[in-house]
Amino acid sequence: MVGFSVSRKLSQAQQTSPDDLNFNHKTRFIILVIVTLCLSIAQSDTLTLNFTIICMAGEDGGAQVSNHSALSNLEDMEMTLANGSGSLRENVEHMEHKIADGRYNYTPSEKSLLFSLVAVGAMVAVYPVMLLIGKFGSRSVCFWMGMLSAVTTALIPWMAYIGFYPLLVMRFLQGAGLSTGFTLIGICTRQWSMQVQNALYIAVLTTFFQIGPIFTMPVAGALCTSSLGWPAVYYIHAVVTFGLFVLFYFFYRENPVRHAFVSTKELEKIQRDKGDGKREAVPLKAILTDPVIYSIWVSAIGNFMGIQLTMQFSPTYLNKVMGFPIEQTGTFSAIPQIVTFFLKIIAGYAADKARCCTPQTSVKIYNNLALGGMSLSFLGLAVIPTSEPVLGLCMLIFSCSIIGFNCGAFFRSSAIYAAQHNHFIMGVNSFLNCLASLIAPVIVKIFVTNDTWDEWWWVWMVYFVALFIFNIVFQIWGKGVPAEWTKPGYGNKNAVGDVVPSVPKATNGVAVEQDGRV
Repeated sequence: MVGFSVSRKLSQAQQTSPDDLNFNHKTRFIILVIVTLCLSIAQSDTLTLNFTIICMAGEDGGAQVSNHSALSNLEDMEMTLANGSGSLRENVEHMEHKIADGRYNYTPSEKSLLFSLVAVGAMVAVYPVMLLIGKFGSRSVCFWMGMLSAVTTALIPWMAYIGFYPLLVMRFLQGAGLSTGFTLIGICTRQWSMQVQNALYIAVLTTFFQIGPIFTMPVAGALCTSSLGWPAVYYIHAVVTFGLFVLFYFFYRENPVRHAFVSTKELEKIQRDKGDGKREAVPLKAILTDPVIYSIWVSAIGNFMGIQLTMQFSPTYLNKVMGFPIEQTGTFSAIPQIVTFFLKIIAGYAADKARCCTPQTSVKIYNNLALGGMSLSFLGLAVIPTSEPVLGLCMLIFSCSIIGFNCGAFFRSSAIYAAQHNHFIMGVNSFLNCLASLIAPVIVKIFVTNDTWDEWWWVWMVYFVALFIFNIVFQIWGKGVPAEWTKPGYGNKNAVGDVVPSVPKATNGVAVEQDGRV
């Protein structure tokens, strides 16, 4: 143990006493849970507006807050806070009541901007964040991006009162706070998982897609109708975000060698078959000219296209096309998230434990199940008539859930093939996820005007064809073995740029000291 610190110097011996705290040699799973929760709350923060925008419109008795007179609204806020008759605390409470009692009505185009700017913010921030992580490490960068997410989430009610454009800025910054997600998944999987548990780690870490809405939906529903009002949704999310990222900063270390709670036994398990552990730069030319990487990215964009379509438009399809009452669509839309959560864990565990085939074969089987299965389910949705709403609902749940096999598909292929450089591949995946979230409403808008079955037939068919083709691309070029450019010595003459280091080897119980920062 090292006092109140969980850090260990690289030069320090790794032999640990049985009396030292090591969580029964399972510290890596504590890290897994903390990182997953941080990713989930960052995702939840971006969803708060989606679930509160109806509450923000308020009832007819509330006072309409102008969306565009930002200066006058800011002056009103200043007068209330600085020149109110009570104490500062009383003035703040009075201002919060004014914010909660106001009515915030936005046009369809304004709502579209508010929803899409999160993706734009994440897309813009992805590459700078990758550079910062390469320079300063994932721990500090992810912590500060988490703080950004907490602050912007807490400020959204106040910015909404000031005006539409300040609110837009907050949404953009919320998206920036989410930009570390897939890069952190790549780093955490490489650094902390055992080589034989890659799929399980990816499965658990990517459940942030499901945990986010599962947390936000009930919280928003309960608080919007309570005496606390809709602003409390943002404040609670901000507090939880702050707490989780402080815990992350205290407990997370980018390298298990640096963690005081990692025993010699656990470190040996983590490091097994991980390579020589030397610090390497990203071989950009090799990556960007490798067809295997493009097959992974093609599968990723197909995966995210399917997820974003079903996440954004499932309630609309069930209500407008299949005729389910609006009060039921929210519940029905949440079912796939819960099913996918459990399916991912099972699929990830099975992918790691399967001994019937090699990873090369396994990743293609799982990709067939994930992308192939989702594409065929979209074909099913295209042919199920409105007279069979229950069958349509079941098919929609199936389409959302089957994608849970992606943890053993292209995600696992990326972890194996790119190895110590997987964080770069995953960073691009983050960009592709944001791109897919922008593509979905565009495609729907092209084909859907009145939410008829005939119009939605075209949407389902376009996605069926796209995902079917993307899966074939992976079947041809996808691999489940390490690339040549991940092998020792390659980076010395072919690499460009800087990255986080891979895990140092332990020799005779002593960590090997590396040049530069770890």
